[in-house]
Amino acid sequence: MVCKEWKLRFQLKKAKSYEEFIEFATDEFNDKLLMLVLEKLELLQENPFKYSREKLGKDVHGNTMFLLEVTGDMRILYSVDSKTV
Repeated sequence: MVCKEWKLRFQLKKAKSYEEFIEFATDEFNDKLLMLVLEKLELLQENPFKYSREKLGKDVHGNTMFLLEVTGDMRILYSVDSKTV
């Protein structure tokens, strides 16, 4: 299943958009870590439910939140709005 539409929302003080996140990550992460994060984001774009291992409650919109591990100490928290899938 490919998402028809998806939006990234960042909750970092230094990044509110994808472009700002790439700029922040380029400065803060090494190349290998940056590539891992981008690969995980691409996997989520292809099928966000395939990688939904752990449910974390609800986001502010009432959608179920999931966790995707990037490294041992870095996670991507995300939710899917079922109305747009």
